Amino acid sequence: MKFYYQFCFRYWKLAFAGVLMTAVLLIGCSQKTSAPETSQMTSLTGTIVEIDDHGNAVTDLEIAPFTERGWKLGDTLEATFATGDKIQIKFVENYGDVPVGDYLGRFSTSTKQFKLAINMGNISETLKLKNQSKVVLQKVESPSTN
Repeated sequence: MKFYYQFCFRYWKLAFAGVLMTAVLLIGCSQKTSAPETSQMTSLTGTIVEIDDHGNAVTDLEIAPFTERGWKLGDTLEATFATGDKIQIKFVENYGDVPVGDYLGRFSTSTKQFKLAINMGNISETLKLKNQSKVVLQKVESPSTN
């Protein structure tokens, strides 16, 4: 009889361990995964909050969403405006980082807001941009060199 109880107890422990492992796996698998949503992580929407004295379009965008997406200085971005216009801009630190007449995007050193501009030009007049209009930015992937 002692052997029978030891035998049952041993299998009871195995069964309990199996149930416990299954529960842990089910709970772990039922948790929402933290995979980024690609549609939200590939584009960034902002609003033009000001046209400054030089005709630059100042947006409400700050640096955090850029770094979250892995965007960095030197990247080429596509800007799509509420007017339907699409342009490619270079994400730079200074206006002089692009040739005269080229589109650029940079963060203001004083307000820390993202500005869209033309080097030595007036982007608001060129594209007929207005306050409170939307702009969508998306990184332009460079072709891979395999």
